[in-house]
Amino acid sequence: MPHTLSILRQVRPPIMPYTAKRVRALLAHPPSTNAQLEEVLLCDPAATLSLYRAVARLRRDTVDELTGPAHAVALIGRAAFRQRFDQLPVLEAMPDDPILSPAFAYSQAAHAGWYAEQIGRAMGFRHPVEMRVAALLQHPAVLALWISDPEAAAQATRAVREGTSLHTAFSAALRHPLEAIDRQLALEWDLPRLARELAGDWDAANRLPRSVALAVRLAAVAAAGWPPEDSRQLAATLAEQLPHHRNATAWWHGQTAAAARMLAPFGYPLPARELILLPTGEAATEATPPVRSRRLPSGEADGRPQNPASLSVLLVHALQDLQRQSQTKRALLVLADRQRHALQTRVATGWAPDHPVRGLSLPTREKHL
Repeated sequence: MPHTLSILRQVRPPIMPYTAKRVRALLAHPPSTNAQLEEVLLCDPAATLSLYRAVARLRRDTVDELTGPAHAVALIGRAAFRQRFDQLPVLEAMPDDPILSPAFAYSQAAHAGWYAEQIGRAMGFRHPVEMRVAALLQHPAVLALWISDPEAAAQATRAVREGTSLHTAFSAALRHPLEAIDRQLALEWDLPRLARELAGDWDAANRLPRSVALAVRLAAVAAAGWPPEDSRQLAATLAEQLPHHRNATAWWHGQTAAAARMLAPFGYPLPARELILLPTGEAATEATPPVRSRRLPSGEADGRPQNPASLSVLLVHALQDLQRQSQTKRALLVLADRQRHALQTRVATGWAPDHPVRGLSLPTREKHL
């Protein structure tokens, strides 16, 4: 279908089910604060977008004065916010693969927002939450495409995960340059000033938009599966931006882990989970093949082989013992390699032979997952 601006600008992206539940609970609890509402809204680009569009309709020419969602709610009042919020569509149940759903784009936007706020705080900017909102709403065309043509959005997302740039993949899906559609929607949807500035032509010497743009790129690389070369280049750029953080990669990974803890209730796919499965570049010292559950021979009633062939076999049987006693379907044993460079999967019972957890390798030098 032709993705004309007239179609995309009519889209109302649905909010996440957890957002709906949590915000309604806060609104029903009089002692709750606008700051508590802001904590939830900043994790859901659709909810934040709806709030800012409501401010544009009810209090035109005040959007550019907003410092964050809490300020926006205070400006229009809780009653007006509740009325608008109750009219929002809620995202239906996600498919088995959450990457092929709007939740993937929402997660990327939420991570971009989190990175932007933390960069802003580290660099001493006055309004880091304003930076977070700008990063959260940086790609309105991607959000709109997921609603207007989910199949095209899923195809573009697959391409990104396979190594195509976000710009190339979504420009092809939109049949127009992504930046052009983002710029038009930023105007049509009354996005805040910093978000509009980033969607247009901004001065590369200006640290504020440059920092937000960096956060958006960090989130894009994380969402793409942490491609090594892109990760190294961005970490170098981040190190220049944050001079007090010598290990920019550790900072980035630490913020990704913090974002995962915050965003987990929303049901988003989380880059932090892929982060712990990245290869270390060092060969495993003890390769353990996939293990399938089996019935023990009568001579092994105690769960241990009479003549254990190797330590690996003994570990397999010990783990199966624990699995039976605890009545769990799956069990995992992770040990350090001989050089103590990484924690690696040694035995995994009950997992599919090709499950990525079998390749888990967490460098011991990292301070965060």
